[in-house]
Amino acid sequence: MLGPHTRRSPDGLPRAGRETVVLGAGMAGLLAAAVLAEVFDHVTVVERDRLPPDAAPRRGVPQGRHVHVLLSRGAKAIDELLPGLLAELTRAGGVTVANLNRMSLEFGGHLLCQDDAESDPTHLQTRPFLEGHVLRRVRGLSRTTTLDGHDVVDLLWDREGGRVVGATVVPRSSPGEPRRLSADLVVVATGRSGRVGAWLRQHGYDEPKEEELAIDLVYVSRLVRMDRALTRGRDAVVVSANPERPTGVAALRQEDDLWVVSVEGFAGHHPPTDPDAWLEMAVRLAPPDLAPAIRGAVMVTDLSAHRFPANLWRRFDKLDRFPEGLLVTGDAVCSFNPVYGQGMTVAALEALALRDSLRGGTRDLATRFFKRAAKPVRLAWQSAVGGDLSMPPEVVPGPRPLPVRAVNAYLDHYLEAAEHDAEMAWSFLKVTGFDEPTRALFTPHALRRIAASRRHGAEEHALVGAEGQGRG
Repeated sequence: MLGPHTRRSPDGLPRAGRETVVLGAGMAGLLAAAVLAEVFDHVTVVERDRLPPDAAPRRGVPQGRHVHVLLSRGAKAIDELLPGLLAELTRAGGVTVANLNRMSLEFGGHLLCQDDAESDPTHLQTRPFLEGHVLRRVRGLSRTTTLDGHDVVDLLWDREGGRVVGATVVPRSSPGEPRRLSADLVVVATGRSGRVGAWLRQHGYDEPKEEELAIDLVYVSRLVRMDRALTRGRDAVVVSANPERPTGVAALRQEDDLWVVSVEGFAGHHPPTDPDAWLEMAVRLAPPDLAPAIRGAVMVTDLSAHRFPANLWRRFDKLDRFPEGLLVTGDAVCSFNPVYGQGMTVAALEALALRDSLRGGTRDLATRFFKRAAKPVRLAWQSAVGGDLSMPPEVVPGPRPLPVRAVNAYLDHYLEAAEHDAEMAWSFLKVTGFDEPTRALFTPHALRRIAASRRHGAEEHALVGAEGQGRG
């Protein structure tokens, strides 16, 4: 616990300790390291991959070759953690899109309004481009060191087994003597397949219970270069899967005027990995006016496929006992269907939760952090699982409780209204981008606009019917 004579950092934050170790140099680990460098004397980031000097895909981020979106709230959080990063991304060629008329977004079979209406920007760039900029900023912090090309062998514990006091690592290229890294705090950000549960069990702690929804999603992607004249001024095209068609396509403009095109499909509807068949599926799913741009694209990279078996949430926030000196963040806590683009934003919000938790000292840090971090995780989980459960049971098995069915039915009416209502379209995007709470979709104002839209639709239907009878 921090006492009255605790050392202070230059910005006035209490110094939390001398050494900390972050296991994993993905987005969650790097953003956690940025926070820890504010209050610890030294931060060592351990990564099993060799970290490339420039933006490039790497083996430890298998989804790095596919569509990534930095949602509005996530972008703001990252810019709060690493001030000026968003401007840096834009100067280096990253794309921002803030007007409905530059997007073609279809959700649940409803194409959102494409009027000339602006709001907060969404940042588009490849995952390696974004992660490379974040890595350079974190490496540039005076208190951080990166130790790449090393595997984590085990955690170090005190004699009583109640506190983690470091980690043991070993170089991958020429395995030699294990290296012991002592630490006042270890943060595990090793991704979905991390071994935290086994480490806890070995030292007499319960593993976290897991919530899971199997979806067996596969997406197949490649970078292409498209004729700007054929893209009709659009920078983002999304045609999401829906109950009648459990497949979808996304095409987003990236840095260097490249585009990433991803085709996705749930269980039994996986996209092909044959280039010609993949292209035909992408063209078939794309909006008709944008299909020629995809068909005529120059293929820059080979196809990459990634399989995502299930949404998975490890409930660290519900554990009664947890060792001091240890935290878990990122996909090691929860991983969501990647087509919703929530992962990097949740990682950034978890980093802010870590910063807020550290302001209260280090006593019971894990309990306080897991409770805070569970808030953005829960929002993302409810959104992703609710969306996946809109698929037919034969595609995504699992119970569909009445609240889930009711919300999905309501959202269908909401999105129907948002086809012609720019205000509702932006409100939907702000909620899915974590800028507004979910309740913003369920206000009396929204209900009135939905009712007005349905009345207008009924009147148009009646008018068309009357005209048809007249012609008959």
